[in-house]
Order: sequence, then C-alpha cells, then structure tokens
Amino acid sequence: MGIIRKRAAAKRDLISQWVWYAENADIETADRFLSTASETAAMLARQPEAGYRFFVRRPELQGMRRFPLANGFEKILLFYFPLQHGIELVRVVHGSRELERLLIEGFSG
Repeated sequence: MGIIRKRAAAKRDLISQWVWYAENADIETADRFLSTASETAAMLARQPEAGYRFFVRRPELQGMRRFPLANGFEKILLFYFPLQHGIELVRVVHGSRELERLLIEGFSG
C-alpha cells in the first residue's frame, strides 16, 4: 500500500467540495465524492505513474500529474506528484477552473 501525503490546499479542496455537494445535492452524494476521491488516491499511491502528465510553464510544477475521479465525478481532477512509495496530493479541483493558478496556490499551503 502506497503512502498519500496531502497538502493543506488539497485537504481544504476535499472539505469544500464535500460541503458543495452536501448543500447542492445531498449528504449521500457528498459522502460518495469523498469515498471516490479516497479510493482514487489510494490507487494512485499504489501506481503513481498512472496519471496523465500535466504540462505547465512553472518549474515548481514540473512532474505533476492529474487523474480524474469516477462515479459521476469525472470533472473533478486530482493533481499530485509521484513519490517513490506513493503520492503527494497537491489539489483536488474541477477541471474547468484556472488550474495553473490554483496549483501554484497549492504550494503556499
């Protein structure tokens, strides 16, 4: 089993997305979102190279990968760095957002 390190920004993303689903859908959907995100992160921790490379200009983002969730949450993307024995989860965001700016923010907290 691989390790999963979550940056503070990724933790905030997971909480805020859960709240959004709880308020705009229902608690069951919100819980299903968290379960799907957790299962996907666990799979990526076992297979860190499974995600797609995310090409950006910023040097500190080089090597980052992205992977979509499943189960009706396909527009939500996990952004992470592969580690030797797992992943470092940087952000969990909707794919339509201003991704590079959000990812840079993930480095400050």
